[in-house]
Amino acid sequence: MENKGASFEEKREVLMEKNKKSMERWAKMGFNTQTIHAGEYPYPETSFSLRTPIYATKSFAYNTFTELLQNFYNYSRTENPTLQALDQKLATLHKGESAISVASGMGAIHLACQSILQERVERKKPEKLRSLLPQKKPEVIPKVIIHKNQYTGIYRLLTKIYPQMGVDFIVVDLTDLNQLRKEVNVDTKILLFETPTNPTIDIIDIKECSDIIHEVGGKCIVDNTFASPALQQPLDLGADLVIESLTKYINGHGDCLGGAIIGPKNEIRNIRYFWLETQGQVLSPFNAWLILRGIRTLSLRMEKHSSNAKKIAQFLENHQKVLNLDYPGLESHPGHEIAKKQMKNFSGMIGFELKSVEASNRFIELLKLIKVGVSLGDTTSLIEYTPMMTGINLALWERKLMNIPKTHFRFSVGLEDPEDLIEDLGQALKQI
Repeated sequence: MENKGASFEEKREVLMEKNKKSMERWAKMGFNTQTIHAGEYPYPETSFSLRTPIYATKSFAYNTFTELLQNFYNYSRTENPTLQALDQKLATLHKGESAISVASGMGAIHLACQSILQERVERKKPEKLRSLLPQKKPEVIPKVIIHKNQYTGIYRLLTKIYPQMGVDFIVVDLTDLNQLRKEVNVDTKILLFETPTNPTIDIIDIKECSDIIHEVGGKCIVDNTFASPALQQPLDLGADLVIESLTKYINGHGDCLGGAIIGPKNEIRNIRYFWLETQGQVLSPFNAWLILRGIRTLSLRMEKHSSNAKKIAQFLENHQKVLNLDYPGLESHPGHEIAKKQMKNFSGMIGFELKSVEASNRFIELLKLIKVGVSLGDTTSLIEYTPMMTGINLALWERKLMNIPKTHFRFSVGLEDPEDLIEDLGQALKQI
């Protein structure tokens, strides 16, 4: 049978060229316009739908083999029009060449690290495959550097699981660049950090850290979840890959999970067609649709989250029962100047401590409007008692290493009227 259709590689190149031209068009427009329009075409072209539909299908079926060869979409694990719209929007907002959305923020972290650390091995006989394992060359074990205060999920992945795969880790206080310079060497493949950090709201200099890791040929991955692209764009500051937990501010409504990786097109292509294919961290079309809906108000929401948080931080900073308040929008925060340099605003995350465990236990029980719960970035304010929630799976020595005190709270400030939130905090503090 004569094959008159284009190869899959050719179809993919045609689509990528189309995406590139579209992104060039949207790149000329403002951020708010991009959040609404970038990546979203009338789908399908015959319906001219204003909103990208949910393509709830596993397969794309055609009448003939030739027709299949002439079209791009085959299987939703790697290609789906709803996810494609989201990917192109995220790439545009981050000024990246390409993006891939996946099932969760942790899934994004793992796929990004795997793409850099492990060779893409295909069609190799078992004996050849075994010779490529990192454990076969212990003298050149790849290393990952992480910040001393890291989201516990990432910390556990890098310190508990990756060492079993032949990857070593080093924990460094990345607010001290001299410490970083002492630890990097040619075996350092990845520098991975969040900024602002979760849960203690440290600020790390993206440009300086990127420059240092690039000197030894390593790559910088920045988890941008606490800022979102509305407030911070790490690729512009030198990062190689950006991670977003779409679950948080980007979706913004607390009703789905998702993650994303943004960066160079070749790296993202490798992640999509090898690592995602083999590990199955697939985002559902329905969740992609929810996240697309959430992004359209991202800029407005981040402005309100930030303004609410600053008012609440000022209230807490002056309260005699509150210790060690951390909010980068305050001049008292040690990372304030760096945050001003690399962020457009300071987001909605606050960290603080109380005087005793007894007071902390009573305080969180007395809150009425503010909800107690894990996660962050919702329209609804959420507070967590950090050592007993996000930090529950850490040993005591690990909490000390990560500087998570026994009385620490992480407060995700929502979109309620700030006066009501301050009143709720005030009445609870008054009773302890």
